[in-house]
Amino acid sequence: METKAEILTQVDQYLQLYPDKKEDLRSFIDFVNRFDGAQLFDRKNFTGHLTASAFIIHPNGDELLLLRHKFLNRWLQPGGHIDVSDANLMAAALREAEEETGISAKNLLPVTCNIFDFDGHHIPENTRKHELPHMHHDCRFLFTCTELPDINLAADESTDSKWISFAALKNDAEFAEVTERIKAVLKTNPVNSSI
Repeated sequence: METKAEILTQVDQYLQLYPDKKEDLRSFIDFVNRFDGAQLFDRKNFTGHLTASAFIIHPNGDELLLLRHKFLNRWLQPGGHIDVSDANLMAAALREAEEETGISAKNLLPVTCNIFDFDGHHIPENTRKHELPHMHHDCRFLFTCTELPDINLAADESTDSKWISFAALKNDAEFAEVTERIKAVLKTNPVNSSI
């Protein structure tokens, strides 16, 4: 897994591309500066912890895969907690994508080598899992499918899935900005090209 210094280097690389996002990343940077090692990823750290997720682009190049999250009851990209066995943040996002969608990792091609986006969001208390309310500091990666997959949902994670066009997300509060950035990245890193 990446060290604190390596994660902060990735933040710097992101901010070189998107300098206007510095204030948006303040909470993320403060969290990473406050904790170290396993505390960054420990799901029992109820101050918060890092998570990893995957935006998956349809082979046609203009749709995203979204899953209906069972606990949060929201449409989200696949993702979740980081395991100690994950080699790095991208590997965690890829593992989560495979576990939650059934899409083989060999059919998910990274569009970029770096973290594509960051997001901080509040997770409510989950009494069933004995988890207090906390923050997820999500590191989001961008992948494309190399072929149209069958989706096999992890029933304990999601209740439904859908491919939704970038156009349909144009006015969506959660995904509008992300899809605009995906379109811009795809202009310089076309779908199904190697990185």
